[in-house]
Amino acid sequence: MFIITTLSLYFVPSMAQDRFELSIVVRPKRERIPQKTLEIYKASSQVILDGVLNEQAWINADKAFQFHQYFPSDTGFAVSQTEALMTYDNQNLFIGVTCHDASDGNYIVESLRRDFSHSLNDHIAILIDPYNDLNNGFVFGLTPLGVQMEGLISGSDNISPTWDNIWYAKVNQSDSSWVAEIRVPFKSFRYDDQQQDWNIQFVRNHLHGNERSTWTSVQRQFRSSSLAFSGRLKWDQTPPKAGSNLSFIPYLSGSVTRDVENNEDTALDGNAGFDGKVALSSALNLDLTFNPDFSTVEVDDQLTNITRFELFFPEKRQFFLENSDLFGDYGFPGSRVFFSRRIGISSPLLFGARLSGQLAPGLRIGLLNTQTRHLRNPEIDDIPAFNSTVITFQKQVSGQSSLGAIFTNQQAVKLEKDQQSGYDFGEVKKFNRVYGLQYNLLTKNNKWEGKFFLNKSDVPQKLGDEWVHGAFLRYNNPRINALWSHEFIGANYNAEIGFVPRKGYFRISPSVSYQLPFRSRLINRQGPQVGFSNIWDRDWTNTDRMLQFDYDILFNNTSRLEFGFRDIFVKLFSDFDPTGKSGEDPTVEPLPSGSTYDWREAGLSYRSDLRKDFSYLFETSYGGFYNGTRFGLAGNLGYRVRPVVGIFLVFSFDKIELPDPHGDASFWLLGPQVDLTLTDKIYWTNYLQYNEQADNINLNSRFQWRFAPVSDLFVVYSENYLPDGLMTKNRSLVVKISYWINL
Repeated sequence: MFIITTLSLYFVPSMAQDRFELSIVVRPKRERIPQKTLEIYKASSQVILDGVLNEQAWINADKAFQFHQYFPSDTGFAVSQTEALMTYDNQNLFIGVTCHDASDGNYIVESLRRDFSHSLNDHIAILIDPYNDLNNGFVFGLTPLGVQMEGLISGSDNISPTWDNIWYAKVNQSDSSWVAEIRVPFKSFRYDDQQQDWNIQFVRNHLHGNERSTWTSVQRQFRSSSLAFSGRLKWDQTPPKAGSNLSFIPYLSGSVTRDVENNEDTALDGNAGFDGKVALSSALNLDLTFNPDFSTVEVDDQLTNITRFELFFPEKRQFFLENSDLFGDYGFPGSRVFFSRRIGISSPLLFGARLSGQLAPGLRIGLLNTQTRHLRNPEIDDIPAFNSTVITFQKQVSGQSSLGAIFTNQQAVKLEKDQQSGYDFGEVKKFNRVYGLQYNLLTKNNKWEGKFFLNKSDVPQKLGDEWVHGAFLRYNNPRINALWSHEFIGANYNAEIGFVPRKGYFRISPSVSYQLPFRSRLINRQGPQVGFSNIWDRDWTNTDRMLQFDYDILFNNTSRLEFGFRDIFVKLFSDFDPTGKSGEDPTVEPLPSGSTYDWREAGLSYRSDLRKDFSYLFETSYGGFYNGTRFGLAGNLGYRVRPVVGIFLVFSFDKIELPDPHGDASFWLLGPQVDLTLTDKIYWTNYLQYNEQADNINLNSRFQWRFAPVSDLFVVYSENYLPDGLMTKNRSLVVKISYWINL
């Protein structure tokens, strides 16, 4: 919720695994509808991709029909029904879907940009679990305008849309329906070619009809993407082998940069490198990269940080994304064993290799090795070249549950004493290693979910107290969601290629929520939640405590209202200046280490109807803040001339007032954005971010032309300004072209 997002950072970053946001509905007791089965037969004729399902192969195909409503209710069949067919030949998987429309109005498609948002578009999504493990798979989605998205499924229901690959689709519309015809080459995804039974689910978001439906029935306290409720896809024979699958993705780039602030000359630079994908089997993939260039990766959304801890930003680089859950899911967000953005942050990545996928039924493995460059600069500390290795496996046990282990190692390659810098890297920083074990619990009915892990770090100094342990257990039924979570992090635990913003504490965080039986023509669901979080240091001194009460109302038109109250206690373990002014103004002093504070805060948020051309979200809070007060306001505004133009404004404002000599501060963060999707292959995004806390204005203009499947031309202009007088700090122009070649 809105305040949880802010206040949880006072303790540890909020845990995505501990998803406190609920979607529970009271409904009559009934038996779960038996799992459905869809037969898939080899095509009896050639399939022409034209959006018309008139070939003999489609006429002979088995049909998935009688879709169940998931929203606004989950107790009956969908009003606007959907029918799906599947067939295949030796090279391709074909999917045909007819989406009937029982409502008036135009289809809602927010833009023509690939990898659209599920909640903001009319679309059909096909979820495929080709490993038959109910945990991992792929999703392919399509809007009525033919906009595509593909993603990876992990943990049964988590979808990552950042994965890219080659597949083809054609859409036709009529007055009462739209038809999607899809061709996915077997080379484009991983699967077990000895497995004749796959799991499959079809999810349709009929946004302008305010309905979401699924082929097999899914209760609304679970995600519609949950593979636990998928149907069976039964092949008439074992699927065709994908055959040789080698992709070579070279790139060329050039840049012009100028550091105006330091009065440096304009610098010209050129670069070349490549990515490679080698399918070692139909379920095991080797990713390679040499001299990668990440300059065209989308810019991060800036954040105001008034907490004591580092903020987390998600990975967006393609090399690290496929099967990323194998590497990045160990630990909680406050104790991640591996965080790929640590690699290449201080020096450029030179090369990397990444093996991931299914080695045997129910057994997934991941191997990663990267090498960064050695940076030598006599004016600053010498940065050695680091080699990073990650080894991990995950074995499915007892249904959807799994047992996993991970090993990470970061090694300084340059170990001799450097005469210029005076650093002996062999003594100072020879290696950093982490060993981890984890058990993920997920029962077949999804009512019980949990995670239990134990990690240990290892450095040459052998400091002791290098252990991490954590667990959470959740029970979820249509009325009650109850959760227990705890986490212990040793004072000397050190995961250098992980994410651990705080050390030396023990935390417990139970919570419970209840879904009220009241529903109306206006309200879809509502209910309260109570949560408690308490943190002790290694001497068992209470350092942080938060008691929270929230109430959540979801309306039938998709708008949402939330309000809540917090009671917070903090004991500082080091000096802390939330205003950031003590280093600039000698009259301002930080809050002293060892001091304690107790305050209360209330908040309110409202999200408008997502289906409208103009939508908005407002969050506000007011109350105490350490020994003073804080007012917070945040949100976003969006207006679309669908599907070509999107105009957005993200904003936040924090006003902190502390008694003398600790100072006051006000921080604005403004992010206007104009997004143009001129066609389904040409995008132009202009993003301006003003961060008062960082005293910076950043302009990022990114043009992308996808001239061939997964092949792009990028032109990216970036400039940073001082807000006072708009004086330029630095600017850069990058041009990059990449081309996907299947060998």
